Amino acid sequence: MNMNPKISLSFALLLALGLVGCTPKATPVEPTQQPASAVVTLLELQLGDRACYVVVKTAEDVEESLEGGFDLCDSDSAASLIGRKITYTTEKGNVMAASCEGSMNCGETDEVDLVVSVTAVE
Repeated sequence: MNMNPKISLSFALLLALGLVGCTPKATPVEPTQQPASAVVTLLELQLGDRACYVVVKTAEDVEESLEGGFDLCDSDSAASLIGRKITYTTEKGNVMAASCEGSMNCGETDEVDLVVSVTAVE
């Protein structure tokens, strides 16, 4: 089957232009650190198998357990804020997958918003 070279070149040019038009547009990258939270009361820091659980009470008097970096549970400065009003910041991070059910040999992870810092509200 012989193709006319002009048709082959035209087809290749059209194909190339079509592929350029299908190239996904770049999307802005979201910052990994989130802005400070609303003011909450720090109730407890609990060491868990997935994270350091940061237990807080909201202004609406609702208790929440947030996943935090393990270093928060080892931090005397964070522990000194228990019972005080705080704000916190989060970053995307990986923790052991909930499906692992505590098995350290699982190897699966979940990406979550981890509390990385707590700051007293004056």
